[in-house]
This record gives sequence, structure tokens and C-alpha cells, in this order.
Amino acid sequence: MTAHDPTQGRPPAEVQLNLTRADIGFSAAHFSIVGGRAERLHGHNYRVELRARGSLRADGTLVDFAVLKRALRDVCASLDERTLLPLHSDRVAVREDGDQVDVVEGTRHFRFPREDVRLLPIPNTTCESLATHLMLAVRARLGDAPVRLELTVEETPGQSATVAE
Repeated sequence: MTAHDPTQGRPPAEVQLNLTRADIGFSAAHFSIVGGRAERLHGHNYRVELRARGSLRADGTLVDFAVLKRALRDVCASLDERTLLPLHSDRVAVREDGDQVDVVEGTRHFRFPREDVRLLPIPNTTCESLATHLMLAVRARLGDAPVRLELTVEETPGQSATVAE
């Protein structure tokens, strides 16, 4: 009788990689429309976490951590130290005027230097919309990598939104 070698068994049905690092995130200003009411312009130090799920490859890996980190850091860097503005809001009007961006929400009017804002193809700058935007941007950088993504944006400790493919 031979001893059972657990390393010779079937590979797990699914593997998950977790990328949860204190140095991955971004700082940004925003205001959201919540319950029909506009928040004041304010900012957060957002933390972003990424999980990738899928089957092990022949080499015993799911995907290279370096590839995930680079993709996530790139999308976070594009938002860092910017004011985030939604382009698909029915309450926030955004108009580019040369090197300036004019924003109107209700009776409030803002004017920002163009280089200080990120115009996002989202309806609202909520945590949920930002998580969706970031996940789609990471997916675009990963291309057809055979993994399913789940991404969390935490705007303050204990307050976050998670989206998954």
C-alpha cells in the first residue's frame, strides 16, 4: 500500500488572488447626488482592492501578481489628486471650455483647471460607480486574461463598494 500524496490530487476548481495593499489607491475630490440631494464638494483617500478568480495554469499560477499590480496602479494613478466629475449625470452639467471645466449642479457653479479634473463616463461619483469604472479599466488593461475580477473601493474605513464580473 502506498501513502497518499496530496500534491498528486486534482487541482482546485478555482483559485483566488487577493491584491489588498495599503499603497494602492488614490486621493480625489468629488460630490455625489444621493437621495436627490447633492453632497458638498469633499475628498477621500480611497483604497482599492482587487481579486482575480479562475483556474490554475499548467505552471501553477493564475495570473502574474505584477501584471495585476501594474494595471491597478495605472488606473488609480489616473484619478489621483483630481476632482472626479460624472459625464452621464442628469443633475450635473459639465462643459469643457479650453483649459477650464465648468460644472453646474443646481444653483452651484464650479470652474476647475482642466488638468485638475477627471471626466468619467459614469452617472454619479459614488463609491459604486467608481468601483465599476475602475474594474472596467483594469479589465481593459488585462485584455482576455482568463480571470474573473472583483474590485472594492473603500472611501473611508468600513465604507466601501464591491463589484464583480
